[in-house]
Amino acid sequence: MANTLLTSTIVTKETGFKYTNNVRFVSQITHKYDPYYASQPKGGKSGDTIFARMPVRFEPKTGQALQQQNIYELSVPIVMEEQFQVAFGWSSAEAALSIEEVDDRYIQPAVNTLANQVDVYAYNKVFKDVWNVVGTPGTQPSAFLTLTTAVSKIVNQAVDDKDLVACLAPLTMATMANANSTLFNPGSAVSESYRSGMLESPASGIQRFYREPNVQSYVTGSSTAATPLVDGANQTGSVLNTKGWASGASTLKKGDHFTIGGVYTLNPLSYTNTAQLQDFVVTADTTSVGTEMDTLPISPSIIVTGPLRNVSNSPADGAVITVKGFTTPAGGTMTATQALVNLVFHKEAFTFVTVDLLKPAGGVDCEFFRSKAAGVSMRFLSGYDMLNDQNPSRLDILGGAASLQVRGACAVLA
Repeated sequence: MANTLLTSTIVTKETGFKYTNNVRFVSQITHKYDPYYASQPKGGKSGDTIFARMPVRFEPKTGQALQQQNIYELSVPIVMEEQFQVAFGWSSAEAALSIEEVDDRYIQPAVNTLANQVDVYAYNKVFKDVWNVVGTPGTQPSAFLTLTTAVSKIVNQAVDDKDLVACLAPLTMATMANANSTLFNPGSAVSESYRSGMLESPASGIQRFYREPNVQSYVTGSSTAATPLVDGANQTGSVLNTKGWASGASTLKKGDHFTIGGVYTLNPLSYTNTAQLQDFVVTADTTSVGTEMDTLPISPSIIVTGPLRNVSNSPADGAVITVKGFTTPAGGTMTATQALVNLVFHKEAFTFVTVDLLKPAGGVDCEFFRSKAAGVSMRFLSGYDMLNDQNPSRLDILGGAASLQVRGACAVLA
């Protein structure tokens, strides 16, 4: 593969702005480096799985008599499924004539590219898992009530509200900052929004705002006129039988949101009814068969008993299903719409984990950058191809992302 390098006698310092995205999402979630693989001669490989243990939940009881309960230990599997890489190289002649400041001109741009790859991957991996939701698909939010409502949904899930962050797409950030400019107080925050085009932190119960160009979008489902309803009483679990759809013309996509009439969120610590309808998200694309959409896969699971219960009650037969994007709750239609999914979240809602890759035996120089604080392991390989007089090099990261405690996040549709 031929390089195009500058070889003139006098070359200016690099001019023009560098390619960059504000990689914010991964930097704000829980990022971990597992040092186990550093001591393994074969290192980590694609397909390895790490299990993250979740906090144990207990159910409060009353009275003097001992009421011992079972302990439910839950874990989330995180598969090391993606190897991110940037590879490049140069010949001895190019090194002699052209290449100066290798770190600044080649290594750092390669690292930036890798970081961007990781950010896009991690966001894509988790954003359709989030069931708390505010906003409307295809409509930019323009009121601070949207953000404060997102915060209220997270707080109702017994999540610490002192360290919430928001990753907003550039257009969403601009729209919300413009809404902020109409406020009279506080003056310094309004002035900063005017100068930067961003929301000043903290605001609306959110400690930090980030303009994130890697916010992802998806296309919602669609339906002609329909009145979706629950089909059968006393349903629990991760699937829901439904009816009332347009015959053969209704599809819900993974990431679509809905509520069920009469099914309310429970605070998972006090088990009190929050008086807010529980949000659900569809976990796989599903199309109606006739007017029914049976075994619709949903999250969270409907749990009405025990320490893991999360809703006030199971839905009644015929309870109205209100889908985000429908024109009206009953008798409405839904058009396939490109929807941005911004996120407000606590860092423990999601995680990105990396492990050490194999250290090759001989023939190449191998260096690792490892940081438990940054939660990353990056391998740099540099070799020499004597047949072609080339110096191939590559940067690699092996990692995986997952939702940990998705109750600590809320999607802000736009």
